Amino acid sequence: MQPRAKPLPHYRYFLLGAFAVAGAFYVIAPLAVVVLNSFSPVAYNIFPPEGFSLRWYVNLFQQEDFYLAAVRSVVLALTATAVAMTVGTMAAYSIVRYRRPWANLVKASLLSPIVLPNIVLGVAVFMFFIRTGAYGTYFSLVVTHVVVILPFVTAILTAALANYDWSLQEAAMDLGAGPVRTFVKVTMPQISISMIISALFAFVISFDQVETTLFLVRAGDNTLPIEMFLYLQKWQDPTIAALSSVLIAIALVIVAALSILMRNKDLEATLLQQDRETDT
Repeated sequence: MQPRAKPLPHYRYFLLGAFAVAGAFYVIAPLAVVVLNSFSPVAYNIFPPEGFSLRWYVNLFQQEDFYLAAVRSVVLALTATAVAMTVGTMAAYSIVRYRRPWANLVKASLLSPIVLPNIVLGVAVFMFFIRTGAYGTYFSLVVTHVVVILPFVTAILTAALANYDWSLQEAAMDLGAGPVRTFVKVTMPQISISMIISALFAFVISFDQVETTLFLVRAGDNTLPIEMFLYLQKWQDPTIAALSSVLIAIALVIVAALSILMRNKDLEATLLQQDRETDT
């Protein structure tokens, strides 16, 4: 009979709680400074603000360049995410399902961009597309963003499929379902949460890319992060803080919606399990 694990001393719970609070403060404090600074009434960055004003939000929504850049960023991120999800899902499926001798090599190759700093990768793709004549094209931007976000998609989906019950897929195929139908009807619902998380993660990373995009965009086709970078070179007012606050609010809404979706998914799985136990 194994001895019972001793409970942690009270001071360790206190230290753990203090560490969690410190970590949360470290993450939230810079965002709070940005949000508070966006309401500053003066045309320079100062903290704490000397008053309250919405003038920089008004100035933000008068900047047409930000609108166009935001649309470009969203379209580019959606395109890159769609390609990365398609390639990453197929790669993760083949790596986990078939376990061939080359699987580890393929996985290492797909994850290798994580090791490189983005600025180094940006210089590399810049030189590559200059030599191939594809520099300045939309194709070069999409390919570069896919290379950046593909490792994250592959890693998340590989972990999800590693815990997947393959007997469900085999049962569906024994009943006459083809490989594609089996994947869509059986496998995808089981890893849907991981697919949503990986797609959201990939979209955010692509939308936020600066280092690699900076080397590939032409004047007039800037994405939103590049447009923000260029604005800061001309002006130092809190307009960028206002834009950052808007992006933070959008991110919070997306995270809240995702949390509700995951909670409903867990509730649905729990009810389904209870129905199965009742039937049994």
